[in-house]
Amino acid sequence: MRAHVGRLRLHQLAATLVVDAVVLARSFHGPGARDRGDQLVRAALSVPSNIAEACGRGTLPEFRRFLVYARGSAQELRTQLEIARRIDPARTRAIVRLECRTALVIKMIGRLYARPPKDT
Repeated sequence: MRAHVGRLRLHQLAATLVVDAVVLARSFHGPGARDRGDQLVRAALSVPSNIAEACGRGTLPEFRRFLVYARGSAQELRTQLEIARRIDPARTRAIVRLECRTALVIKMIGRLYARPPKDT
């Protein structure tokens, strides 16, 4: 096991993003609101899930592979948030906060990829 997922601030922050994404998705309205909300939540859920899976992998290449998946999901989340902001300018403030935290998660994933913990 590469790291204990419960001790990673990255995982905690990513899990908080999921909660905030669910709250935001519930506020969507209009055509395609349900589909957009579902996609947003799925992308958000995938980030901490892949981080957790990375931590459970035994080799460094496997660990990094799942971090790449997490980063891809975070990029997808960032795109979904950008689209949501364009569709619903009234929620710009809340969405921008989520976008900033998503960008932080992406940076943290990059750091963890570059400097993985020692095998435990």
